[in-house]
Amino acid sequence: MRYLLIAPFLIFFACKTKPEKCKYKPVAMFEAGLPHIQQYNYEIEGTQSMESLLLDTGVLLEIAQDVCSETKQEFRFTVQGDRTSYPDSLWLKEAARQMVFLSSFSPKQAPLKTWGDMIESVRREMKVGEQLEVQPGITVQIDRVTAKEQSTLQIVLSQK
Repeated sequence: MRYLLIAPFLIFFACKTKPEKCKYKPVAMFEAGLPHIQQYNYEIEGTQSMESLLLDTGVLLEIAQDVCSETKQEFRFTVQGDRTSYPDSLWLKEAARQMVFLSSFSPKQAPLKTWGDMIESVRREMKVGEQLEVQPGITVQIDRVTAKEQSTLQIVLSQK
């Protein structure tokens, strides 16, 4: 009986709450026709987007963005093959290397080199799977998912 009295209040409150008004919307970072991109797809819904690139290196890159009052960009680099024995230090080095590589596609991607250089400069302080604040309100997290068939390098950039 008590739950029946709470339910109308929750419904009223949910109807009165306005969705958060966002200043920014996600923008595609890449486009079809750039060097190294064999296949390209971009989808956006509200404050979230998903960009998929198949690179000529055999890497599938997925970039998920969530942009509103905070910004989160997640880069997932998936490759075929067994990388289960790779040490954490290699994953951290590869994260920096991949960001620098992406920065070479066109002038629009050039700022990614700054992220690659920054990851390289703090690489020895980083631990796989843990966030590191690199500037006030800005964090980087590098992680990996490994299996015998394929492995994924994950880079998450967040700004509050």
